[in-house]
Amino acid sequence: MRYESARSKAEAVARMYFLGNRGVEPLGPGSKEKKSALVALGRFVHLDLEPIPGKHECGRAIADTLGIPWDEECMSAGDTITLVGLNRLVDGAVRAHMESGSGPVRSLVRELASVNPAPRWDEREDDDVPADLSEVEQNIAEAIAELASEGATPLNVDISCLPPSNGTAVSLDDGSWRTPLAAVQGWLFLPASIDETDGPSFDHSLGQLLGIEGTAETPAVELFERLQQRLERAVSHRQTFLDAIETDAEGSATLESASVAWEAAWGEADESEEAETSGPISAKATTWPIAQFRQYAMDGEMDLSPSYQRADVWPTADAQLLIESVLRGIPLPSVILLQRNTSDGDRYEIVDGKQRLTSLLRFTAAHPRALATVRARAAAWGEDPDEMVNLFTTDYPRFKKTWRKHEATTLSARHEKELYFPFALRSTNAPALSGDLEQLRGRYYSDMRSLAIQVGNAKKKIRALFEEVSDYQIPVILYFEATSRQIHEVFSLYNKQGKHLNAEEIRNAAFHELDFMRALLATAGDTDGIERVAPFLGPVWDDVRSTGPALAASPYSMPDAGYKRTKALSWVAAALLMEDESASTRSTTAHVNNLLKRIETHGDDPLRNQHAVTQAMRLLDAAVDAHQSAPLQIWAPKFRGTQTRWQELQLVASLVALAAASTKLGDGLADRIDECADELRSASDRWVRPRKSQSREQWQFIGGVVREFLDVLGVDAVAADEELRSRFGTSGLQSLVSLPRLLEWPDL
Repeated sequence: MRYESARSKAEAVARMYFLGNRGVEPLGPGSKEKKSALVALGRFVHLDLEPIPGKHECGRAIADTLGIPWDEECMSAGDTITLVGLNRLVDGAVRAHMESGSGPVRSLVRELASVNPAPRWDEREDDDVPADLSEVEQNIAEAIAELASEGATPLNVDISCLPPSNGTAVSLDDGSWRTPLAAVQGWLFLPASIDETDGPSFDHSLGQLLGIEGTAETPAVELFERLQQRLERAVSHRQTFLDAIETDAEGSATLESASVAWEAAWGEADESEEAETSGPISAKATTWPIAQFRQYAMDGEMDLSPSYQRADVWPTADAQLLIESVLRGIPLPSVILLQRNTSDGDRYEIVDGKQRLTSLLRFTAAHPRALATVRARAAAWGEDPDEMVNLFTTDYPRFKKTWRKHEATTLSARHEKELYFPFALRSTNAPALSGDLEQLRGRYYSDMRSLAIQVGNAKKKIRALFEEVSDYQIPVILYFEATSRQIHEVFSLYNKQGKHLNAEEIRNAAFHELDFMRALLATAGDTDGIERVAPFLGPVWDDVRSTGPALAASPYSMPDAGYKRTKALSWVAAALLMEDESASTRSTTAHVNNLLKRIETHGDDPLRNQHAVTQAMRLLDAAVDAHQSAPLQIWAPKFRGTQTRWQELQLVASLVALAAASTKLGDGLADRIDECADELRSASDRWVRPRKSQSREQWQFIGGVVREFLDVLGVDAVAADEELRSRFGTSGLQSLVSLPRLLEWPDL
């Protein structure tokens, strides 16, 4: 088939969009082409024409790249390009593509000839034609009926009116959908209650609560589609909650634990929805032999513990099961890596699969932390480090004897796990290790690496599985140079696929390059020291290092897993340092993320300065120290919570108040607390936790606690706000204490 030039501007423009892999846009009045057509063709010839003003200049840039003439015959008045000019560009681009040999010529010519011409501007579909909402209407009606059906509800969820039957019609035209939706809104976990004053107020507030930006009237289509999505998620979370409640009789769940899980599921869902799209992500799927992971790890080219990764939580029993799977030839799930190019070459960070890789490296005596420990201990023993590493990797049982000779503590299973030292396979209760594999029971890798087992259709040495390029390979998804926004996006997608990353893990991944995020992780004790994560905290580390252990101890008892301590400190920091008029309707996750996004996107943000970050960590530490040193009796029991440890909301509220007070009282804060102990106990007896778990009520609770706490201590909130602004350039304190008081809060 012979290539022919376009016979009209509509055909030429359509070909430009086709070559640039863009949807065809209509011609403007007078058959004028749009600049977007030239931008599309520019993409085809590897040019970015977005920044170039004017279509004539865009055409000239393409012509120069293709080596074709660009003259007055190509240009018309009003920055318009003639058919001659358009054909020169398109024909030149097609000719260059054909000569490059980069694709089949015949199919390209056939496709270009069959492209429909671009439509005229007045042939566009009428944007005012209302969308058919009948299907959306039915989905909304069914979801509301499902949420209103009988069954248990989470704590703090109030279904306030009789449920409609499943056959009840809900019309989007006459507003009859509003009343039943208001009755079940507790299931939607909205940040605040819907304003039911009248129809327009209802729709406007619902739109805002569903995250629709802007204050103008929300288009009905957008509102109902967003509502349908929220209802669909609510129905799913409700069913998961009810399934959990059914296990209550077996002792594995309670109404309280199921309610906590239900709220956590909403937090993860909201985090996923908040992820901002950021264009194409460069990635590929491949496979690596185990030996490749081992080599990168031992060469220091693989970061097994990026700051956003969770701690090692797999027990040795799970690691043993994984190794048994490998020995049996069972494929492992994909490992997800982020490749960063540095001045020292490529480095790889583990996004997902850390526990699997840690198990493989431990088993084969190849974990870099273990090897570093062996070298350090060998030097302390007066032994040759290279010889000790060789003994460690080739005869681990003999190495253990050498350890006992030099060390006062034995290598227990727990100690081996802490040091990333090898583990043996199960010696009993290991039915998977049968036949040829039975001889491996109870052995370390160094004892079995030279044994031959059946691998596929042939006998292979075990070391071939782990140390050579073997047929047994692990699927790898490799991302290249992803930005923090893209990591946020990717992690959110993994959540939807069942990776179960919580909001804190996603946040730590998305913003781990910020000094402020790293400082929070280190101060909270959720990383291994500060040397790699936040070395700039060195001058104040003796002060702030106590924060993490304090929050881990009673009566706070925040665990190592899940970054709970980092979450609490982030919440306190955002309340103090993020000024946002809409904060009272934002979730904790959104408010903290907004602070980090502000720091990330504003190059002159004060919290990009390491000195300011250091001072912020000292402020948080001062609040935790004052809280810990205060006698437990000064807090009314019902304020702390009925459990044996502090509840998070009450703890955060009091830490915000103490941090604000510290700006004015400094080292005198502890003494002032002692002086006001009786008043604090009396005041905290009134600080009633809100029954609803919505964001607005929680922020009002925090604001009320902070306002009255500062009054008791004799600290002027305005002065504290000014001090925060002086130190950090911003403050959210004044807007926080100005929030309306909770309706359920007792009067003074």
